[in-house]
Amino acid sequence: MSLPQETSQRHGGWQSLTELMVDRSRRHPDRAVATFLTDAGESQSITYGQLDRRARSVAAELAQCTTQGDRALLLFPPGLEFLVGFFAASYAGLVPVPTCFPKPGRAMPRLDTAAVDCQPAALIANRETIEGLDFKRLNAAVHKTHRIATDGVAAVDFDPHIDDGSGEALGLLQYTSGSTSDPKGVMVRNANLLSNLESIRSSYALEFAADDASEHSRGVFWLPAYHDMGLIGGILEPIYVGGEAVLMSPRSFLQRPLRWLQAISSHRASFSGAPNFAYQLCVDRIDPEHTRGLDLSCWTTAFCGAEPVRAATLEAFIQRFEPAGYRASSFCPCYGLAEATLLAAGGGDRNEPRYLDVDRDSLSVGRYQPAAEGQPEATVQRLVSSGPAADGMRIAIVDPDTAAAQADGAVGEIWLQGPSVADGYWNREAVNAEQFHATIAGEPEAGKFLRSGDLGFLHRDQLYVTGRMKDVIILRGRNVYPQDIEATVCECLGEASGGPAAAFSAQGDGQEALAVVAEVARQTPPESLAGLVRRLRRRLIEQHEVDARTIALTRPGGVPLTTSGKVQRQACRRQFFSGELKTKHRWDRSIMLGGNVEFPELPTTITPDDLPAVSAAIEGWLLEWLAARGNPDNGPADRDKPLADYGLDSLATMELAGDVEDWLGLELTPTLAWDYPTPAVLAPHLAENMLETGPDETARER
Repeated sequence: MSLPQETSQRHGGWQSLTELMVDRSRRHPDRAVATFLTDAGESQSITYGQLDRRARSVAAELAQCTTQGDRALLLFPPGLEFLVGFFAASYAGLVPVPTCFPKPGRAMPRLDTAAVDCQPAALIANRETIEGLDFKRLNAAVHKTHRIATDGVAAVDFDPHIDDGSGEALGLLQYTSGSTSDPKGVMVRNANLLSNLESIRSSYALEFAADDASEHSRGVFWLPAYHDMGLIGGILEPIYVGGEAVLMSPRSFLQRPLRWLQAISSHRASFSGAPNFAYQLCVDRIDPEHTRGLDLSCWTTAFCGAEPVRAATLEAFIQRFEPAGYRASSFCPCYGLAEATLLAAGGGDRNEPRYLDVDRDSLSVGRYQPAAEGQPEATVQRLVSSGPAADGMRIAIVDPDTAAAQADGAVGEIWLQGPSVADGYWNREAVNAEQFHATIAGEPEAGKFLRSGDLGFLHRDQLYVTGRMKDVIILRGRNVYPQDIEATVCECLGEASGGPAAAFSAQGDGQEALAVVAEVARQTPPESLAGLVRRLRRRLIEQHEVDARTIALTRPGGVPLTTSGKVQRQACRRQFFSGELKTKHRWDRSIMLGGNVEFPELPTTITPDDLPAVSAAIEGWLLEWLAARGNPDNGPADRDKPLADYGLDSLATMELAGDVEDWLGLELTPTLAWDYPTPAVLAPHLAENMLETGPDETARER
């Protein structure tokens, strides 16, 4: 068991986020609290004083239609308005509930499930979002809320809600699930938040900015504000230390990963972070020649968490960006979860990431055995340390079945204890008693612990995470619950369904991906199976915004079940990857994120005479791109097939738009893709729009 370190006294003695924000706005009202970088390269900033005044105005309107302690849904596109809405809710004594990005005229399952669960009194958004809501597609729990637009409120003064017991009041309801059936809202109290913000600061030696400082620390983040790392690490931590949050949209990063590093370089940010896949994406999509203008020497704290951290990714990133001033010692692999507010392990004395080579077979039997010198590489697994317990946190490794503390050398469930651990989930008393109030067998004096559901071990006071007890799948830092995927698959198959489905994690290009096995009815014609796969992919993308790495259709009885009829996902996974599972049809994505499709050379200046050749070159590239990334049949792409039929998920769609803009200097908007829906009609349109400018080679980053 790792003993807790001394927790530093909170700077300023704040008891709540409201008190923190009011104090910061009084002490340095003219300092930028946040800057948002648009996809077009423009920037918008707001100062501490401006944020405080706008939050007071919105809070005054909220106070007229709500009661203190009510929940308030936050629904904002990427930008600064989220901060106004978040602190307005806090100022009015409400509980902020970040949900998702708005989708005009469309269903929003994450918004619906949060609303049904916490029964909010208000929905806070910007005016455009509210006007774009289609209430016929939303749950009644959303309908009955008071809707307040942050950009439609007159400036008035308002005394923020602050009282002596505000530390124990809920500061945030953080929904952990991308799930549509069983959302769980973590009840994060103000005391939890401030404790974790201090743990982050002290664990990574972040400095408080003096009131009269001409320079202050900056963090750059593109993760969504409804993601715990995006909100707490990316927005609240810079405010806690009196610094500035430089924000950008996930789309901006996914289209051009170079933008993230450029923002760190140009804004001289000292801290930033993201899941492992983001660092891998930078390696895959940024050519060395485009690192020449970067200066990453300012980046001293590079968080890497929210999904398994891979040694190969860290090593490749270091090698690629060391010439741009990036230092290995900047990497901060960490471990955290929303149930512990955010950070649970990380920091400590840093030189460079710590790796531990272990015997692969030993992990499968619940122990870790360091690999012997000269041991065959195929039998060795390299693990990355997530660091020591964060300041104020205690880590115990416990047998998940007996609740006994594990001996040295044993792998067990990671249990956590400390002031950052939340009280539990909203309205989930039975689950809370089991997960948040666990006790170690024979050690009642040790107190109550949070069961993380993750497996790992401690080695020389460093935490190594080895896997999960839970079946939850982590895709790009987002939790995807297999039961939701399985329900969608069975519903989509309808009469063609031959029984249950199983969803589990797979590996694709060094990162976690989704695999689905589904039973189909015996009478299903073989020639219809490819079409069923296309239908499944489209439904998964529409309802869950995820695409599968692999889909396998099997006969009835092919998915293993327990004696009580429950899906045995891990058994299905083992059978699938060992080749034991007999399938009637299998589809695999041919190329994941790592495979780049080369751009053909185009004339620097395009003339009317060049149009046929340029159009043909663009069409050829589009077909090659679609065959590599989206063609469900793994065959040649069809120039007359609509782009929508390729089943591109949100990430792949952003990649396509980013690649077109990088290569041609033209923006591929959703409207453009709708008006010119096939490669055959889109390519000539793009070529004609290049007549005056030619291909924008300066924008390319691949």
